[in-house]
Amino acid sequence: MRITVLMENTGPSEFKIEHGLSLYIEFNDKKYLLDAGPSDSFFKNAHALSIDLDCVDKAVLSHGHYDHGDGFMVFLNQYKDKVVYGAKNIFDDYYSGSGGSVHYIGLSSKLKQMKNRFNTVSKDTKIDEKIYLILDDVSNTKEIGVQKKLYKKVDDVLQPDNFNHELSLVFDTPKGLVICNSCSHAGLESIVDNIKKRLNKPVYAYVGGLHMKSTKNHIETSSFTEEQIQNLCIFIEKNIQYVLTGHCTGNVSYDLLKKYLKDRIDFLTTGKTIEI
Repeated sequence: MRITVLMENTGPSEFKIEHGLSLYIEFNDKKYLLDAGPSDSFFKNAHALSIDLDCVDKAVLSHGHYDHGDGFMVFLNQYKDKVVYGAKNIFDDYYSGSGGSVHYIGLSSKLKQMKNRFNTVSKDTKIDEKIYLILDDVSNTKEIGVQKKLYKKVDDVLQPDNFNHELSLVFDTPKGLVICNSCSHAGLESIVDNIKKRLNKPVYAYVGGLHMKSTKNHIETSSFTEEQIQNLCIFIEKNIQYVLTGHCTGNVSYDLLKKYLKDRIDFLTTGKTIEI
């Protein structure tokens, strides 16, 4: 299994860099695209990496936020025969209260006009041999939505996001499950426990952002205390062999995770290729 990062918040100067995430995944002689960042930059980075996205067998949108989905406009316009998988609630209106003001972070209106190019699912779905879309367990996530200042608009009223538009792309590999969950809004522990319960198999690797980045007085910090990060690392050590993270994790949180996980964690960055 090989994962190439087409878009992440960081990367060398030869690539287009934006706040977002896009992963090109090769597994069992097939190719998968998870997310497409906020614009056509992931597409340009793929070209720079000599990756032909016409060969993508399945494309997946992890959740309904612009920094993961809006790039699919160029993908769908370029390849008229392709569709994108996602949870059925991805086209709802989503907002963030970060930075002191509530602002829209859902998919663009132009992408919403392409709904017919999406294959939306409302339950766990097997999309290929040993490959699954697993919906996040949303039974106890409204409080998380409040804590993270993430909302959805229902009948013109903002409500805490319960993340029923989010899913994991899960690969059943010989080493164990590889979970790709781009932002982990529902929490890594909840996501891993849910997937282990659904598939009844051990987890080898977890790939994606952990939504731990925060700012205070315009300076980056972590939304987790060091004690919370230490407890998270204890969970990871018991349940996951390897973590690849970036995007919404943030440098401050990553450094603390690295302190405890050492070689069991690595950072995603644009242009990087990882063998699993």
